[in-house]
Amino acid sequence: MESDRDVVFIDSSVLISCGRWESTRFQALARETRRRDTVFRISPQVYAEVTGDPALEEYTADDAAVDEALQEGWMKVTESPSYSMSEISNVMDQARSFIASASDRTEDAVEKADTEIVGLALEMLLNDTADRITIVTNDIPLGKAAESLLPQYGFDSEQITWLTGGEFAGELAEDFVSEFD
Repeated sequence: MESDRDVVFIDSSVLISCGRWESTRFQALARETRRRDTVFRISPQVYAEVTGDPALEEYTADDAAVDEALQEGWMKVTESPSYSMSEISNVMDQARSFIASASDRTEDAVEKADTEIVGLALEMLLNDTADRITIVTNDIPLGKAAESLLPQYGFDSEQITWLTGGEFAGELAEDFVSEFD
């Protein structure tokens, strides 16, 4: 069983790759939460990306899949980060700059969900509501931003892990791995 203080954030890139509720990938994700005896978290912006933004409709996961996971209780939408904490606002601005530079985009083109995940991760560490954060994303600049920026706020690099969907699968269970190969 995982510690309640080990938090796993799932990014929209992984949920989108999982597809519909009936897909073997989405079901493998559900099995993994049961195996870990934990709740996977998504940010409010990730929820909006995969369920409600009509501009992203062709790229989104089946909204019924995420909503079903929320109803079953193995996925949870977190509260928005506390923008009143200067450290949170700062890390989100730094993440936007980092991701823009790493992906050769303007800062305005960086998804709000990406910076929100980094902000939420720092907030949970600062508020001592988590000991360890894992961010599961196929978005390489986001993963690198989290691993690079969060330790600058006084946290051990061992407390922050970035895994792609495939690495996440490979780290956990063989039946899960086969679903993501």
